Amino acid sequence: MITRILYNEEKEAYSRVVIHPVQTWEWGDFQESQGHKVYRLGVFEDQKMLSGYMVSFHKIPHTNFSIGTILRGPVIDKDMIENIRKIAQNENAIFVKFEPDDIEKIYDNNCQLIKNKSVLLNFQSLITSPKVAFYPHTFIVDLTKSEDQLLADMSQKTRYNIKLANRHGVTVSHSVKDEDFEIYLKMLFETTKRQGFYLHSESYHRHLWSVLKSTGMAQIFLASFQGQVLAAFMVFKLKDRLFYPYGASLDIHREVMAPTLLMWEAIKYGQSLGLKTFDMWGCLGPDANASQQGFGFHRFKQGYGGNLVQFVGTYDLVINPKLYKLYNLVDKYRWILLRLKAFIFR
Repeated sequence: MITRILYNEEKEAYSRVVIHPVQTWEWGDFQESQGHKVYRLGVFEDQKMLSGYMVSFHKIPHTNFSIGTILRGPVIDKDMIENIRKIAQNENAIFVKFEPDDIEKIYDNNCQLIKNKSVLLNFQSLITSPKVAFYPHTFIVDLTKSEDQLLADMSQKTRYNIKLANRHGVTVSHSVKDEDFEIYLKMLFETTKRQGFYLHSESYHRHLWSVLKSTGMAQIFLASFQGQVLAAFMVFKLKDRLFYPYGASLDIHREVMAPTLLMWEAIKYGQSLGLKTFDMWGCLGPDANASQQGFGFHRFKQGYGGNLVQFVGTYDLVINPKLYKLYNLVDKYRWILLRLKAFIFR
């Protein structure tokens, strides 16, 4: 097998082998619109592409150095590491972060371990990263089940809240209209400000939408009550998978349970398309408790009856050991300041 950088003419072949939105060719286009350097690589056998992955390099402001990331890519192997090392050295990268879309453990909805895959990432060149990009856990709903089965798997409270939303006359729509995106975006920033979370800039989200809206990958879901939108989601569809990366809601009319119905309608949408899984993008771990930040979102997602899964982890390929230590120290305090700023100005 050989691995090489791909040409633009190989976009279609690459798109057939990637299975996560942030590894798609279009996501690479979005990364490039943000000023990042993108390489797309294909793994070939007898001139047939068996797999592919994308690495992006983000320049550190006011320096000649960069940071590389391969997020939700394929299973890591020795060949991948060596190919990425060469590119990273050419890009003057301090390190490259690997975060494979590779599940190690599966728990039932009560967080009892039901499957533990033996994963050996015994590569001396990789170290466990001090910082993750994606949550290391998520809930995944099996869309091959019948609607009755999906409802039966939910928590009693979630089923009740869906009925309550329907009784109040909450309605749900979805589209790729720019005006619906504007509603979603405004609500997204209101929600993160209210809750004191840090969020990418408005420009980031606008560029993301402009790249993805015509691909069939992204949809905006809105839940309305008495003519007012109360909750909004962006969902991604790729191959036989549906993903819920972003959501927002207003802090009014909470009694009508608009977000609960909105999530259920998104699940039914995926089922109607014949998709196999609905990935809720991130949650806390199996030992989650109410004292943890984000527990409310975790519990909300858990209510839909999916399995909690744990990915194999996040690993760094260190190219420049001295600067790597300095970078992590600076980055740690940078994020403390960003979160403090988000909390103060909410």
